Amino acid sequence: MKLSNKTLSRLIKGACYFEIKNGYLFSYRYSKAQIEHMSREGYDAYWLNRALISGPQRIELKTDSTKISFDYKASETHINANTIDLYIDNVLCSVYHINDKLKGKVEFSLPSGQKTVSIYLPCESTLSIKNFTLDGGYKSIKKKGENVLIIGDSITQGAGPQITSLAYANALARELGYNILAQGIGGYRYEPDDVMAVDGFTPDKIIVALGTNWYNADSYDYEGSVIEFYKRLSEVFPNIPVLSVTPLWRGNVEDWERFYWCIDKIKEACSKYENIKLVDGFTLVPNVEDCFSDRVHPNSFGSLMYSTNLIKAIKKLKF
Repeated sequence: MKLSNKTLSRLIKGACYFEIKNGYLFSYRYSKAQIEHMSREGYDAYWLNRALISGPQRIELKTDSTKISFDYKASETHINANTIDLYIDNVLCSVYHINDKLKGKVEFSLPSGQKTVSIYLPCESTLSIKNFTLDGGYKSIKKKGENVLIIGDSITQGAGPQITSLAYANALARELGYNILAQGIGGYRYEPDDVMAVDGFTPDKIIVALGTNWYNADSYDYEGSVIEFYKRLSEVFPNIPVLSVTPLWRGNVEDWERFYWCIDKIKEACSKYENIKLVDGFTLVPNVEDCFSDRVHPNSFGSLMYSTNLIKAIKKLKF
């Protein structure tokens, strides 16, 4: 059975906007209005390009099929997280690497009987799909968990781990049952003008994981941007619970005084809102370079620690 692109789009979790080009289905983490906003003259073209990356998304269904296959095309890959991962009943069973195969066909063999299948899309490439084929029947899986919007940078996008599904946003969806929309962009900062309602996705909760990209201090008003960001967030999403994760430890800091100052400014801004709870990023991933792929982005082990400790914090804070 070959599924139409329209049918396949209903099985994709973590996307809010879809396009079909030359027979391939593209799924995006940003709405059409958001993409148009970022496409305006003068906006950072690098950020727009990163916004179009597949990021934390997965295809999820129940099926008795013993084989699933599909054709894909992928853009140039970036830092790790360039795998297509197969989970069967919440257990990782296969990893397909796309780094050297930017166009091809994926075939997954499955055990007999009814099972839940999750296929995670790469976090560091724009992947499009066509000819999604099953040799059995299928059922869609209804969304039961809370809608959680995550606004972040490359770590939220999923950069760093060698295995895509270990990105912390994917782990939150898997372990807590959240319906995640992970709007993370490599190099992204606190940008209040970008805070918008998302067509097709109404969040019950919001997680903000920003602040580590404090470069261009002379031209970027870090403190003012942080203050205005949370003000704008409270206006666009009034009274919605927010969890602010301060920056993780990183191994390439040259000006620690400046870094600590940035973190303090986030804490000060968040303290003014009763609906915002804080998590200290330094407590989430061990503060050693061995847990990072490049001294900045958590590797597979670091990402596992990130999600494990963040889940503990979420439960402790009753977020």
